[in-house]
Amino acid sequence: MIFAKGFGCFVIPLFFVPLMIIGRMLRYFGLNVFTTESWLPLHSLMILGAVVSFIVGRLLNRNTLKEVIYEKSGPEILYKPRHTLYWIRMEYWGPILLVIYFVCWLLFASIDKPSV
Repeated sequence: MIFAKGFGCFVIPLFFVPLMIIGRMLRYFGLNVFTTESWLPLHSLMILGAVVSFIVGRLLNRNTLKEVIYEKSGPEILYKPRHTLYWIRMEYWGPILLVIYFVCWLLFASIDKPSV
């Protein structure tokens, strides 16, 4: 189950959009991002996806939601972000997904591959 508020549900697609669009354009020119020997195209597209999701999240969460709670001591004003995914602000998911990607890549790279 996904707990998203506002446009928070678009965090994951925003992370993979550069990979899909630019990867498709590079494939047209003969460079497949997934099967190439170099690590540079895939990692740079993932970093670009993290930057895109950070920037879009930062732009969308510029205006916060104002919530007034009345306590015994008087009204308290809370400012909450409008766009979240699992109660984490949208712009924080770019670096979080980038760390998850590199940890998974390191775990996969450390597995001994059988020689053919």
